[in-house]
This record gives sequence, structure tokens and C-alpha cells, in this order.
Amino acid sequence: MRNYARENRPWVIWLSIFAVIVVGVGIFFYYTLFRQSKSELIEAIPTDAAFIFALNDNDAFVTGSASLTPYLNELFVLDAMPAYQTMRSKLPNGEYDLTVSGHTESDAISVLFNMHADKAAFKRLLRALSIDPNNYIPFENNRIYTYGTNFKSVKFVYLNHIISFSTDMELLKRAIVQHAHPKNLLSDKQFKEIYNLSEKNRKQNWLIINPQKYTPHFSSFLNEELAGKLAKCLDGGSWTALQLRFSGNDMYLSGYMLAEDASEKGFCRFLKAQKGDGTDLSELLPSTINWYADVKNGCSCFSLSADSCDYHYYLTLNTSSDFLAELYGNAVSADSLRNAHPNGIYPVKEKFAPTMPNLAPDTMNWVFAFGQAVIFAPSTEAVTQFQKTIKNKGTLNQNRYYPFVSDAVASSSLYNFVIFHDETDTFWNSQLSDKGKATHFGQQMRIFSLSCDAVEKDQHLVPVNLYLHF
Repeated sequence: MRNYARENRPWVIWLSIFAVIVVGVGIFFYYTLFRQSKSELIEAIPTDAAFIFALNDNDAFVTGSASLTPYLNELFVLDAMPAYQTMRSKLPNGEYDLTVSGHTESDAISVLFNMHADKAAFKRLLRALSIDPNNYIPFENNRIYTYGTNFKSVKFVYLNHIISFSTDMELLKRAIVQHAHPKNLLSDKQFKEIYNLSEKNRKQNWLIINPQKYTPHFSSFLNEELAGKLAKCLDGGSWTALQLRFSGNDMYLSGYMLAEDASEKGFCRFLKAQKGDGTDLSELLPSTINWYADVKNGCSCFSLSADSCDYHYYLTLNTSSDFLAELYGNAVSADSLRNAHPNGIYPVKEKFAPTMPNLAPDTMNWVFAFGQAVIFAPSTEAVTQFQKTIKNKGTLNQNRYYPFVSDAVASSSLYNFVIFHDETDTFWNSQLSDKGKATHFGQQMRIFSLSCDAVEKDQHLVPVNLYLHF
């Protein structure tokens, strides 16, 4: 028996090797034939994407975004969209889903377009564009064609049932490699979770963003200080899926940010710590504020500008009949302060650190009452400026841009951060980099609003709404 087992051992080894080879070949053919022939557009996108437009209704996107084209080109580098429209017009009539993905290359973003089409449609496209099928650049057993001139052109390739094109040859080559790779964006657990949300509503157009990769591009429009605050606020945030809607000069985005499960960073930590009561502060804030950060529990940070100075304030609702006694701990100190400061502006004994995330200065030296609010300010000059603005120009609900924000922000939102850019002020320009000052976005954006709903302790999908008015 022992000799029999010893004699047959080589056969067992060779059969095992043969089985491994068969399985390997099977996996290879699955990925190269079956999977690629049935792959989704998302699987042909290189995994380093900073953002992805998943356009299920191309016509709605092209028509709705027409008036916003200059801003979209700057924010998402969609300059090649006209080339896509030309190519699509040459294809047979039908529905063509499209993904547009942005990929960071050094300090710039390159964009990749992917759309489904059968082989007959692709051959018709070559004829319609007057492209010689034999005039191509070979790469990885694929044919890369060029449409346009040496001055401006797009390169495109047909991969089984997907047409991919880009103005960046290297990005297109990476897309070709990605298409044959067994792992793709759907292999990322976090991405797949947020992507599945967008797949539940394929009648809408979606923008899917990776804040960690896209923020450096957006921050290049901002000065160093504001860019740093933005990065800190978004720390801990991951993939975000937002439905897209356009109306005239308005851009609405609503969806979810995927926060890290155990995140105690950025907005995640802040939103978990808050409880809203639906308070409306529009009658308590000055009409000409540059920005405000409002939490619906009666707290707000905001800023005013005057004479080249930018004053920051912190506001909280006055829930006590004697806020001075509450602030200092006893009525005797409160009476003493009232007698010493008959103008109603009181010094803060110790440094006051607002709880708003990264938006207010560390020190507020003076406090005063306004209506139902108690307002902290860094100086008596800041207090005087607040009072002067309220007297001469009214409250926030009289700001001509405020109704836009009021209509765009969901009533359930706990937190709302808004920047106003009035043509007469200089605050917004001071927040921009030289690059930002030279853009349509920097010059003509009038409102930027970011609002979020509260999240439960173990929740990691944060409801997010963005609104831009130009």
C-alpha cells in the first residue's frame, strides 16, 4: 500500500497543478470576455477619480446647464463636452448613458468620457467623422483614434461595448488598462455603497465626488487660509453622491456624504453634537453680512466688513431674563457691569471660545444684547459696526439674495453655511487666490450655500444640500 501511494503521488501533484491552471484560465477568460462584455460604465473609470458625472438624461444636463457652462468648465473642466455632443449626434438615434470622470494630474484635472455603443454604431461614427479605420495608434491590442486638429483634439477608443475618449492621451491609456483590470471602483466598499444610492434613481443625473481628491482642485480658487478651513471641515468625509438640478443661473445638488464609521472629525463630529429647534435667525443678523454659519439651535457665526476690516461675531439666543447674571454666575456682578457700562456693551471677563467649527476667532472680548439674541464681538468697533448696519440697512431677511437661500435650504437642515457675494463688497475677492479672481466662478458667484441634516450616533450617511447662484 505504501509503495502504491508513493507511486501515485506525482499524479496527484500534476492533477492539482492542472486544476489550478484550469481555474486560472477560467478566471482570465471571465474577466477578458464575459465581464468586459457586460461591464458597466463605472467599471471603465480609473480608480483615482476625483469626481464622476453619471448622466442618465444627457439632454436634460446639456440643456439645463447651458447658462452655467463657463462655471462648470472651471469647476469640473468640462471643455470637451461639445466634442461629446458632436460624437453623439453622429451615432444612430437611441439612449446613450454617459459618465464623465475627473482625474487629478499634478495641479490639473483631466477628464474621461465613457458611453455605451454597439460595434455597428461605432463603425458608423468613424465614417461620420471621416476617420480612416486604419489610421490609429495601437495600445494594448486596441486602436486609439483622433478626432480634431493638432491644435485641439480628442482621442477615443472602442472597448467591447464602450466608447472612451479624452483630450488626455495618458488618461485614455489608463482607462484601457482599467477596463481589463479585475478590480475597479466597485471593489471599493465605500464607493459601492454611495454609488448604489445613485443607481436607485436612474432618472436623475448625479455628481459623485471624492472630497479628499476633489477639494485640492476647488481649493486652488481660494486663499490659503480659507482652503485650510475647508479641508479641516471636510476631514473624515468620503464619497458623496448628489442629484443635479439646474434652473436658470441656479445649481442645486442634494444627496448624501459618506462619513467614516468611527469619524470624530469635521462636520461628522459637529453634526452629531447638535440638536436643532428650528430657530429662524433672519431677523437677528445684519442684511449685509459676508457669510454666516447657522445651527438651528440658536447659534450662529457671521462676519461684517467695513473700512477694510472684517469683523467676526458669535450669536446665541437669549434664554435667560438676565444674560449677564447667567454669563458671570451671579446678579451682583451683572448689576455692577450694567452700572459701569450704561451703553449696554459689556466686557467678557475671560476669553470666550465659540463652538462653531473653524469659523469664528478664538477670542470674543465684548458682549451685548440684540432682540432675543446675545452677541459676542472681538472689539467695541465691531459692536458699533453691527449696530450701525442694523440701523441703516436692516436685517438679513431684507438682503436681496436671502430669499434664494431660504427657498433652497430644506426645513430639516440643522446646519447651514452661506457666503454672499454682493457686487459692491470686496470680502469674497479677498478670499480668492489669484487663480480664483481670474475665473467666472470667482467673479460672478453670488451665493454659495452648504446645508446638512443632523446624524445619529452610529449613522454614516450625512444628508447634504449644496446651492450655487450666479
